Amino acid sequence: MKRGLVIFIVLLSIFLAIGCAGNKPATPVETPAVTPVETPVVPVSNTTPQPAAGEGKIVEVDIQNSAFNPESVEILTGDTVRWANKDSIAHTVRGPTFDSKVLENGDTYEFLFTDAGTYNYNCSIHPSMKGTVVVIERK
Repeated sequence: MKRGLVIFIVLLSIFLAIGCAGNKPATPVETPAVTPVETPVVPVSNTTPQPAAGEGKIVEVDIQNSAFNPESVEILTGDTVRWANKDSIAHTVRGPTFDSKVLENGDTYEFLFTDAGTYNYNCSIHPSMKGTVVVIERK
């Protein structure tokens, strides 16, 4: 019985010593000073050019009651359409040249139209939801 107790105490002491040795704080490492380097800012090419100042306007389309409202809008090149999800369920806006992420309640998606034409779009989650953007060339 005494022998078992002695072995237990020795093993307990070894485990405690190992456990304490593994928790030593790491030696701090000095980080060399870094000299800031000025990096030139290069503008990123935007696939959709911006209209000239004061040219474009934003047209709002609400997504509500599982429908686009208004269902059809007519705008000029350089105008932007902003869709706002006012529904309690998620929707998307997907057309031939644009595709939003999933829009939760309160989210918006904007697209700048630079080319004239008729753009039919829908919600990829609810394909029966359809809309149209008619873009007329700005003169």
